[in-house]
Amino acid sequence: MDRRQFCGALAGGLLLAGTRRVGAAGEALPPWTPGTLDIHHIDTGRGNATFILAPDGTTLLVDCGTNHDGPGLSAPIRPDASRQPGEWVARYALRQARAAGRDSLDYMVATHIHPDHIGDVTSDLAQAPDGDYRLTGLSEVDRLMPAAMVIDRAYPDYGDLPPLSAPFATNYRAWLDARARSGRAVAAVRVGSVDQIRSRTPVAGFAIRVVAGNGRVWTGQGPDSRPLFPDNATLAPADRPVENMMSLALRLDYGRFGYFTGGDLTASTRDGRFPWMDVETPVAAACGRVEVAVADHHGYFDACGPDFVRLLDAQAYIIPSWHATHPGMAQMERLTNAWPGAKPRDVFATELLPAAAQVNERFLPALRSRQGHVVVRVTPGGDSYRIFVLDPTREEGGVTLACGPYACRA
Repeated sequence: MDRRQFCGALAGGLLLAGTRRVGAAGEALPPWTPGTLDIHHIDTGRGNATFILAPDGTTLLVDCGTNHDGPGLSAPIRPDASRQPGEWVARYALRQARAAGRDSLDYMVATHIHPDHIGDVTSDLAQAPDGDYRLTGLSEVDRLMPAAMVIDRAYPDYGDLPPLSAPFATNYRAWLDARARSGRAVAAVRVGSVDQIRSRTPVAGFAIRVVAGNGRVWTGQGPDSRPLFPDNATLAPADRPVENMMSLALRLDYGRFGYFTGGDLTASTRDGRFPWMDVETPVAAACGRVEVAVADHHGYFDACGPDFVRLLDAQAYIIPSWHATHPGMAQMERLTNAWPGAKPRDVFATELLPAAAQVNERFLPALRSRQGHVVVRVTPGGDSYRIFVLDPTREEGGVTLACGPYACRA
């Protein structure tokens, strides 16, 4: 298929697969329908946030971050700065969930404890009514679209892998404590499990497996997992695992469709001195081939290594970018498969800042989208999917790009 037809910007109407017109330029994405799987990578300009609406209407949010880097380093808050990112994400998810008759989350997953994934904290944010914490990121979404279950990498006992001692981490744990005190579920992730995150009703071929988290990776056998790190007692303080390495990773399957997301997993080994620090490769190996994958650590210089791309072998990659350093040049080259004679891949970035665009100029022609909410829509049964990009500069921004349909591989 001619890729100019396969992925097309809108001009007077949206043609899918070159045949069916579904709306004029800027029209809203058609609502979810039963049996369809929607995965929304929300562009807030300030961190990761992914809303999943399962085929039966089960709802899941993976991360909701905020950060306060200065202009030029971070993108503007999308769609604007009149609200915090947590409120924008909640409003977006509620709007999408309306088609399923839902106004709450079944699951909320924090991949790891960094502000661009859980929410930063400043003194001007609203104080929560139920505890000593401020509403930001995930906790703000929870106030507006309550979550039945929050899954953390280790809460309440982090053992010898504690979070950073920082205001955002203290605020986050205070929110989890408040939930626990009030009887609202908070659980430590169970790596290898396929039943910790389940659809509300049985859906043929649909499953979410926890592939990694808190320094463990699925063995590929049942629910078993193994450690990724040496014993902390054998490591110098400066050589111990850092928070990014403990990110949760999920594999979602629906029929023949497969999807991977892994927070801020990294591959850097300090030039080979610490091979075990490449946690990305064993996690990708445990996951196996998928159709769509989220770039680890925003496509930063220490992630998305050669084995990540080789083992996942995705048809499309989504870069949750929001900073001037997202993505690195080597990562962009690898994700787009920009080698002589190689088959190109479809890559979508949520926010490619001008500085990042300048650095990656040679690869820009291979990039499908530089800005916007990236929505993966899987057909009932999971045999094919489309990818849409939505305008993030307006609260109910319409479709700006449509790609597909992509046929899922056996």
